[in-house]
Amino acid sequence: MRALYLGLAAALCVAALVLKFSAAPDLGAVIALLLAGALLVLGLKAAAAGREAAPIELDEEKRTTLRGMLDRGDEGVAVRQVQLWFRDATPETARAAVQELK
Repeated sequence: MRALYLGLAAALCVAALVLKFSAAPDLGAVIALLLAGALLVLGLKAAAAGREAAPIELDEEKRTTLRGMLDRGDEGVAVRQVQLWFRDATPETARAAVQELK
């Protein structure tokens, strides 16, 4: 379904370009772009729905980095760093991983 949504969005973008550079009114290009945007959102939502969260497993280098941040009192920065390392980590799971190091 994701490929269908994204393919249709791309086709509508091309159609909008064709409409813009032809003698057709600009309203057609605007409508094509709005539809392409809606299909793009649907395609990205379909792609995100199929993703599974990876478990947070910190190696020694990452633990050392986080402990340094915690020693400086930067717990919020440490949580954000965990979220940067692990893309699908929620703030709650990242905070739990940081709390385990305390």
